[in-house]
Amino acid sequence: MTDDTTYIISPSDPASIVRLQDPTVIEQLLENPPAVLSELLAGWFATGNGFLAATGCRVAQAAFKGRVFEQFAKEFNHLRQAGKIADDFQEKKYGCKSWVELLTILDEETPDEDRLDALKAMFYSVNQINATDGQKILAYHLFQIAKKLTSSQLLLLKSSYERLSSPAIRQADEWIKTMSRRLGHNVREMVEHDEHILMEYRLLSPRRSIPHRDLFGKAETNIFGREELTGENDEGIDDSSGRLTPMGIQFCENIKNYALDLTT
Repeated sequence: MTDDTTYIISPSDPASIVRLQDPTVIEQLLENPPAVLSELLAGWFATGNGFLAATGCRVAQAAFKGRVFEQFAKEFNHLRQAGKIADDFQEKKYGCKSWVELLTILDEETPDEDRLDALKAMFYSVNQINATDGQKILAYHLFQIAKKLTSSQLLLLKSSYERLSSPAIRQADEWIKTMSRRLGHNVREMVEHDEHILMEYRLLSPRRSIPHRDLFGKAETNIFGREELTGENDEGIDDSSGRLTPMGIQFCENIKNYALDLTT
């Protein structure tokens, strides 16, 4: 870096740097995150603006803590240099918006590994080169969902995805027991809680009513001889695709494809 080179940018609104709205900040931040953040922090202290200085501290802490941001920067550069993300991705549909949202999460939350992997995968799907507008819309929707999921919910999704070709389970109670064993904690209440959230986001298929059976395994029938549903008992499931909806499958495949593309 020459004596004339600086990482300080002077926009009309200094807070726009922290929001990463200036496209040139993207290049500088990826090239040398610690230097950019240090310069910004020093500049804010020099202005005597305590609010901006405090904001800079939060950004710096996120960048240095676990080197999470730097790892993402390396992965992002690898994908862009491999031609899998366009150089002008920020000009594309949802490009700059998804970038700002992801960097804000790294700044404010420093997510754990499972959640971070999901967020990066959905961000990549939004900005993947040659993606159609429809694919970008779906990917951005899944990015919004990923922001709200916990690690336990992501692990339940992963375990469901791994069961795509397994024998189908028809009873919700048996599915709960199976998943709690697969996840290793054997706590059905935790699976039930995460199941409810994933059904709400339409990543897992909903429960359905099934006919009650007597002690001999015979289903109750109505006067026409047909098996009869006894109210909304909510005991059945459709486990033909690991219980994942098409959107749930796409969510899991986005994570899988991100990991694969990092190795090629």
